[in-house]
Amino acid sequence: MDDKKIINFIKGNVSPQEKREMLNWIGEGKENENYFLSFKADWLFNNLPENDAHPNEVKAFRKKISAKTTPVHYLMRIAAVLFIPLLLFSLYQYFDFKSKADNARLTAGVIKDTLPEQSQITLIYTVNPGVKGLVNLPDGSKVWLNSKSTLKCPSQFDSTARIVELSGEGYFSVESNRSWPMYVKTSKGITAKVTGTEFNLTSYDNDRELKLTLVSGEVTLIRESNRQEIAVKTMEEVTIPDDLKVGGRRATADVFTNTAWKDGFLIFDNVTMEEVIKRMERWYGVTITTTNPRLLKYSITAHFKSESITQVLRLFEITSNIGSIINDNNVTLFIK
Repeated sequence: MDDKKIINFIKGNVSPQEKREMLNWIGEGKENENYFLSFKADWLFNNLPENDAHPNEVKAFRKKISAKTTPVHYLMRIAAVLFIPLLLFSLYQYFDFKSKADNARLTAGVIKDTLPEQSQITLIYTVNPGVKGLVNLPDGSKVWLNSKSTLKCPSQFDSTARIVELSGEGYFSVESNRSWPMYVKTSKGITAKVTGTEFNLTSYDNDRELKLTLVSGEVTLIRESNRQEIAVKTMEEVTIPDDLKVGGRRATADVFTNTAWKDGFLIFDNVTMEEVIKRMERWYGVTITTTNPRLLKYSITAHFKSESITQVLRLFEITSNIGSIINDNNVTLFIK
């Protein structure tokens, strides 16, 4: 990969297509990832502003580093962050591009059969904020759970269907058996019916939409209220908003961006600060508040791995007018 392209990516001077190409290149293998992280650390280190941090920031930084026993070389792995207020023209350009790429309306059929119910004793697996976990299901399927997620499943599946319930985000690798489907129920009233497949499903209670990224196999999404079903194709992502008045969206799956959390990446691609705050709260197990509502209108493009929250907040300050105060697990953001 051309170093100039990497620099432009770090600075945020790339198109959406160039961002996807760069993230896909990073995700191709450990060699590319290590080269990018090393190059990024060197470039950012050489371009840091020549001013000292506030003593309180240094104290908080040392406390976090000590608590996490972070290796010294990780202190150099700082992600490129670009904050831009969402001006009307930028909004127009962004949504115009998105509409051309993935504004196809979802087509839905109606199923007549009722969804099966779980009759077995249910086990509950909970992953706390700041933690990730792996659950081995009774049939040999696996589910990786993201921070602040819960999975309910029986100790043994019955003979007619495999039924689990997800609240949060999970990456599913389901054992193939067409005569024994798996139903993944969510708190949003949407159930995913699958056989042998791999997919990522996001359904947090405080998100305004459900999102499924299908990596392989087949998935049918079923809206429980009216039994509408939506067939999802391989390498496709489908987003269904909670608001029934708003249509769902299809797009070509950006698998690396949507599933990188499983491998320890925290990726934002032109994401609003409101969404960034929710994801950072889950990722680091903190509570984040703002003193100025204008902060929520900022957008962020960033690529993190292994950085502590103190390092991330320090990058916010370096690359924008966003300041922060850390008090234990509470973070306050403000405009400087």
